[in-house]
Amino acid sequence: MKKSRTIAAALSLLAVFAIGLAGCSSSSSKSGSNQQASFKNKTTKKADVKSTLTANQQLWYVNGSINAKSNSGLEAYRFDSNGKATVYNVNKYYKTYNAAQKDNGLSKIGTLNTTFTTKGSDTVIKFKGKLSDIPMTQTFTVKKTVTGKNTASKLKVAGYHISRDVDNDVTQAVLVKVTE
Repeated sequence: MKKSRTIAAALSLLAVFAIGLAGCSSSSSKSGSNQQASFKNKTTKKADVKSTLTANQQLWYVNGSINAKSNSGLEAYRFDSNGKATVYNVNKYYKTYNAAQKDNGLSKIGTLNTTFTTKGSDTVIKFKGKLSDIPMTQTFTVKKTVTGKNTASKLKVAGYHISRDVDNDVTQAVLVKVTE
C-alpha cells in the first residue's frame, strides 16, 4: 500500500512537472521576437512609415495582394533617405536586393521623388517623376500593416495595405518587404 502511494505521488509530481514544462515552452515561443509579429505593432504614422521604408534600402513590392499573380511582373521600390525611390520591374519576390541583382532580376523603370505627409491618421506618400520616360504622379495612402507568406516564393513578407492612386485611378494594394 505504501509503495503504491509513493508511486502515485511520484507520477503526480511528474505530471505537474510535465504540464509546467509544456506551459513554459508555449509561452516562450509566443514571446519570441519575430519580425512579422513586431511589424504588426508598428504604426502607420508618417515618421514610422518613412523610417521603415528608408531604413536599409530593401526592395518593397507593390502587388494587389501578398499572393496576387501578374503576367507583367511586380513593381519593386527601393527608397533612400534623400527622398528618392528607384522603381524596378521584377518577376518574383527576392530575399534581398543583392539576390535580385545576382539573378539579373531587376529591370529599372525609373526614379521618382517622394514626399511623406499625413492626412488624418493615414500616411500619404507622393511620387513624382518619370517611369519608362513617361511623366507620372502617384500616391500611396498607407492604411494598416499586413504580414503573411507568399506561397509562390515561400517567403514571409510584412508591410502595409495601401490605396494606390495613379492619375485618379485608385486601387487597393499591398506594399511589402521580405522578412524571411
